[in-house]
Amino acid sequence: MTSILRRITEARVGIRARSAGAVLVGVISLASCRDFDVQNTNAPTQDALTAAPTRAVLARAATGVQIQAFNDLATELEFYSIYGREGYNLLGNDPRETVEQVRGPQDAGGRSGGSWLGKYQAIRTINTYLEALDNSTGLSTPEIRASQGFAKTYKAYHLFRLAVRSGATGIPIDVNRGIADDPAPFVSFADAMAAASTLMDEGMADLQAGGAAFPFAFVPGYTGFTTPATFLQFNRALAADILVHRATFNSCTACWAQAATAIGASFITTAGMPGSLATGVYFGYTGAAGELSNPVTRAIADNTYWIHPSVVTGAQLRSNGEPDLRLTTKVLAAGRSRTWNDLTATHKPVMYNSTTNPAAANTGADVPWITNEELLLLRAETRWNTGNKLGAIDDINLVRQHAGGLPASSLTVLSSDAAFVTELLYNRLYSLLWQQGTRWIDARRYGRTASLPLDRANDVIHPNMLVPASECDARGLDVPCTP
Repeated sequence: MTSILRRITEARVGIRARSAGAVLVGVISLASCRDFDVQNTNAPTQDALTAAPTRAVLARAATGVQIQAFNDLATELEFYSIYGREGYNLLGNDPRETVEQVRGPQDAGGRSGGSWLGKYQAIRTINTYLEALDNSTGLSTPEIRASQGFAKTYKAYHLFRLAVRSGATGIPIDVNRGIADDPAPFVSFADAMAAASTLMDEGMADLQAGGAAFPFAFVPGYTGFTTPATFLQFNRALAADILVHRATFNSCTACWAQAATAIGASFITTAGMPGSLATGVYFGYTGAAGELSNPVTRAIADNTYWIHPSVVTGAQLRSNGEPDLRLTTKVLAAGRSRTWNDLTATHKPVMYNSTTNPAAANTGADVPWITNEELLLLRAETRWNTGNKLGAIDDINLVRQHAGGLPASSLTVLSSDAAFVTELLYNRLYSLLWQQGTRWIDARRYGRTASLPLDRANDVIHPNMLVPASECDARGLDVPCTP
């Protein structure tokens, strides 16, 4: 079988490769500056995809698109948690985790240039898959449209997370170029986010014309969302998430009403509480040999991941005097303290550990992508900003009561915007703890990074991650760069 990935980690891999072929299933990322000629008998080759791809070939490629959604997930779970002081890595084997990522300066050639290559690899694969659909044989027109909507949903989400990662630096988005072409230009943060919204809406239109079924199977994590009609609800949930971030990051006033419409077309529900809070799409893991395993689960005795002390002390109390259920079900006292490089913690994240023994790791634990619990908080945010303050308070109280076991908040329709944001961000932190870097991202989009804890003199809160050094080099720019 011919090569399907060539020069996969060349400096310009994210911005210049047009049709390097579908990524191999089960391989998340490669990191080197050497040339690679990787054989994989389980994934279609570039030639098989771009010539006259059969139904079976396209189905394998669709699996590759799904698997690449996992790219950089472990990086973001750890790095963003450190940046936002949701937790620390106190294993002690890498000084960057307690120096560069907490104090700086950031290194574009190291961790601060991360969470980039994997997403552009995924986008490249999606671009190839979309081209292949145009040449497909054996798929009906509705099946092609369903497949296009599926792929555009993923691509939009990758662009969104890249834009949030980079902030004001911006990102390249016109990346479907030949290897000999000039690098794609960077666009502004706002333009990148708008492009993600546009692509998500294109995906919506395709899914609406997608008939009754996809012409491929789904990996674990999509239970209840595996038809074009139900996947469309997932698309609308992600669309709302992007729009809310645009409204706050980019001052997009019109985005609030658009987000409200998207949420209405998602899978949001107030029925079946508290069980329905968990309804949604997940990054699904099995932990089985040869398959993906949860990358951040750790036994209680392990010294790697720790909860920041402010998360423990900041939890509100239930009527019985016990802490917020979202703390007690996701965090466990280690029975010891861990100090490394003058950073100390006493509690461990166990939300991805065994449900019967939280002290034990669980490599098959799923990571939430977006759930009903998050949608209710997104709707609260949109309702407050579109004049329905009572509805916003109702949504926050639903989450407080059913997820946290807390009494109703003290918010009223006369509360200030600042008071609402404080309450909103409290609930987003505990509802989305160690899921997507919520504390760091929310503090940035609401201008509240100064409120995040600093544990040592000269520690900082980084405003964004850097353009990777390889990207600067490919453009002939000094490192660090802002193209």
